[in-house]
Amino acid sequence: MTENEWSLGQAELLYRDGVYYLHVTVKTELEVPKPEDADTLVGVDINERNIALTALNRETMDTLGTLVLDYGTVKAERQRYHTITKRCQEHGKHSIHHQLGEKEERYTEWVLHRLSRVVVEFAQQFSNPGIVFEDLSGIRDAIKYGTYMNRRLHKLPFHKFEQQVRYKATWNQISCETVESPYNSKSCSCCGHRGYRQGRRFRCTNDSCEVQQDHADRNASVNVAWRAWAKHAGVDVESVTYRTHKTQPQVRLVRLSGSGRSVNRPSSSREIASRGVLAT
Repeated sequence: MTENEWSLGQAELLYRDGVYYLHVTVKTELEVPKPEDADTLVGVDINERNIALTALNRETMDTLGTLVLDYGTVKAERQRYHTITKRCQEHGKHSIHHQLGEKEERYTEWVLHRLSRVVVEFAQQFSNPGIVFEDLSGIRDAIKYGTYMNRRLHKLPFHKFEQQVRYKATWNQISCETVESPYNSKSCSCCGHRGYRQGRRFRCTNDSCEVQQDHADRNASVNVAWRAWAKHAGVDVESVTYRTHKTQPQVRLVRLSGSGRSVNRPSSSREIASRGVLAT
């Protein structure tokens, strides 16, 4: 590092589990391309269990890669902590309740850090990428469920995940943007026709569409990427009857943690990201 390019900020020394860690804040200036100049649009679809990524060639509308990350362990762990915390509160164990809350947050931070790193490394494998998020602001207030479902929805860290992706992307000089997402999961990414979701499968009800079904999360992530193209091209989303080339690649579903010999658990985020790239 040279003095002209970098500046050092606050330093913090931590001791944890017999190991010392030195955290140092550094500052520098980076030039991030504009979203409209990206050659590859990486759509990110986030739901309660999966994060789906699809890389779309801006010029040809061909799919370059697709990857679905299963982070269901976060939901399961948060439910487990909630159950234990509730029992502690009922028995007046407030100190344990506080400790469990901190442990839950540390676990969630670790998972989000790894997920966000995979998203950025997936995007880095394509030419001049730009990452595209769907606008999820207000989703918690717009959807009303019962007490159990409302608690699950409100505890999903959508915003925190997006923040982590954005700062990692900026560090790697990758642009990020947000697009509106009405009927995103119910629209066919090939023809734009309204279909329906059946489990993890999306079915298009347009008989003339060249693709009748697709992986639901992948379909939604293609829509996110395509909406970014439409926004910068000034295209009316509802007026277009042909959108993207559906190459129908095999969807790679990767779980970040689990047990058993059959669990698909790569050892690094780079390895996870590389699994979603289509062979040329």
